[in-house]
Amino acid sequence: MFSNITTRDLCASDQDDLHDMASHWPTVRQLGGWPWPADLSFTASRARPFDGEGFVWGIVRAGRVIGTVGVTNGSLGYMLHRDVWGQGIATALAGRAIAHAFDTTDHDRIDATVWADNAGSRRVLDKLGFNHWHTCFEYAKARRTPMLSHHLRLTRARWRDLSAGAQ
Repeated sequence: MFSNITTRDLCASDQDDLHDMASHWPTVRQLGGWPWPADLSFTASRARPFDGEGFVWGIVRAGRVIGTVGVTNGSLGYMLHRDVWGQGIATALAGRAIAHAFDTTDHDRIDATVWADNAGSRRVLDKLGFNHWHTCFEYAKARRTPMLSHHLRLTRARWRDLSAGAQ
């Protein structure tokens, strides 16, 4: 499935594709750390290989970055271009990222956070096996206000069990 989609490190030439996503309010309002209105210098700072703990991949189809996915500091994050919402891409690519993170680190769990009004992302996390463990208000940078957020967690053991059951 999705054999026409690849992942790779981000680079400077991805800036326009990333900025297109970051310039779409329904997309950026669901992200924790992206500003609104879209800021080209911020986007440029993200259009490069991730150099912290973990990884961020560009999701590429037909030479165009259609999203990002990664696990940084033990937390899953992703963003997709609006043209590919609802196609199962987030679930599939987040699953690849989770598998990679568990295969290449000693993390016992991966966390994820979703705004309470982001039903689509919550469905993705539920399909992947994440369990809710905490709810609180957190500052949403793009919205410029505290928002109710749900914190979810996927343990290595649960991922292993779910992966074994899928085979």
